[in-house]
Amino acid sequence: MRAFGHNRAGRFALAVFFVAALLSSAPAMAEDFVLDGIVALVNGKAVTKFELDERMLPIYEKTRGHVLSADDVAQISHIRRQLLDQMIDDILIQEEAERYKIKVTDNEVQDQIKNFMAQRNLSEDELNRQLSLQRMSRKDFERNMRRDMTKHQIIGGLVSSKVVVTDSEVEAEYKARKSEFSKDSMVQLAILMVPSEQAARDLKTKIEAGAMTFADAANKFSQGPGIGHGGDIGFIAWKDMAPQWNQALQGLKPGQITQPLHVQDFYGLLQVVSLKQGEDLPLDAVRDQIFQSLRDAKFEKVFMEYMQKLRDKAVIEYKSL
Repeated sequence: MRAFGHNRAGRFALAVFFVAALLSSAPAMAEDFVLDGIVALVNGKAVTKFELDERMLPIYEKTRGHVLSADDVAQISHIRRQLLDQMIDDILIQEEAERYKIKVTDNEVQDQIKNFMAQRNLSEDELNRQLSLQRMSRKDFERNMRRDMTKHQIIGGLVSSKVVVTDSEVEAEYKARKSEFSKDSMVQLAILMVPSEQAARDLKTKIEAGAMTFADAANKFSQGPGIGHGGDIGFIAWKDMAPQWNQALQGLKPGQITQPLHVQDFYGLLQVVSLKQGEDLPLDAVRDQIFQSLRDAKFEKVFMEYMQKLRDKAVIEYKSL
């Protein structure tokens, strides 16, 4: 996800990264450790119940002490299954890394961390403070950075050559979204982040049916920023927004919600809270931004198709959760 270019947006992007990383490496209490059974086999590699419970810790901690409805229990069960599928995807990606002999070095990880900090205007002390707030060690942060870099190296080489954006596509996109490509044009957003696309779709259906508000759903189920504030992350300039988000928000009015979109290891719903109109800019001033937006959307589509092929070829056996 592209940095937003503002301190608040930078902190939000950092929070999104940390939340995703936290779910990948949440520490278990020593007294919780038990020799558990296997919940899935992926090409002969085991995923244990203990490992899955580690991923679920943030959700368990969030609901501890609360009386859960039948819908809440069903939602948590669904999230658990989707997290297992995410762990299966991680194994498939690692197998591809081994297949293509891809290895990310320590120096590459440190260089990426420096870029990460620069894009978000973070000092070393501020990064460490954020890690401390998220109860994440520097080692865990670096490990998850390495994993993400490995994934992008695998996918980048295989997918980039298949993604082509033409000038006519850029011009058509500009005409369709001209009001968004404005100087100082901004949108106030709320976000709801869950581990799976289906969980996001289920919540979107309930919200649009009036069974709950977006704010209530975000406060109750989201694993992203804005919890306690209905998922509200404030105003973001259209020009600074991640291309995928820009695409998903196209044409939405205040109160409307996007389709689920992929955010790090999560699926998110964005709600438009309010809009702030700015001064229209010519096509040449925003051509690169539109190009990147279209390219990222196509990249994501090809990536999902690639992952589906990996799943289809794999031998995956689900055990009891």
